[in-house]
Amino acid sequence: MPAWNRALFLAINAPPGAPALEIHVARLLASSPLLLAPALLVALWVWGRRAGRGGLLASTTATLLGIGINQILGALYFEPRPFMIGLGRTLIAHAPDNSFPSDHATLVWTLAAGLIATAAAPGWGIAMGLYGLGVAWARIFLGVHLPLDMLGSAGVAVLGAGLARLAMRWPIASLLPRIEAIYERCLTLLGLPPSVLPRAAPSPGKH
Repeated sequence: MPAWNRALFLAINAPPGAPALEIHVARLLASSPLLLAPALLVALWVWGRRAGRGGLLASTTATLLGIGINQILGALYFEPRPFMIGLGRTLIAHAPDNSFPSDHATLVWTLAAGLIATAAAPGWGIAMGLYGLGVAWARIFLGVHLPLDMLGSAGVAVLGAGLARLAMRWPIASLLPRIEAIYERCLTLLGLPPSVLPRAAPSPGKH
């Protein structure tokens, strides 16, 4: 393990006597991406700009590919989690598996990079990027990741931004009209109110 990686981890990791509120906030940040990221995508699809939906699909695709890239990187380079080598304090339970890169940070940062790169929702992309810094801090603070893991996740996110831009052209461009048509049909069949779940504007000549 590089000396800087160890030293930075020990500087961030929760010290003895860390405030209970700080630990509670860290636990919320550490576990929230699995709920918050999908919720944001759904909200942006339903209530966001319709013109940004292609970027949302591309960003989602890039994020899923980013998680897949993590698995490949993890197979090529194994890094034990801090508690597996008796380093620092661990304040949440975690399986003793590969630490590199962080799936949680990759999820947030790749989505953020995709939202910015595709212009689907740049403001939300910036917000997610900042939120990802909190997630990265929390998972180091709680003792389940090392700083090097977060650098790996940031690298995957940069790659994800490029993948999202490419996915905008194909197959997203050809798939989007079909996906939107299925979505609109589902809303109609379920009888969900347009006042809550907006519909697409009818095509000219259709009544």
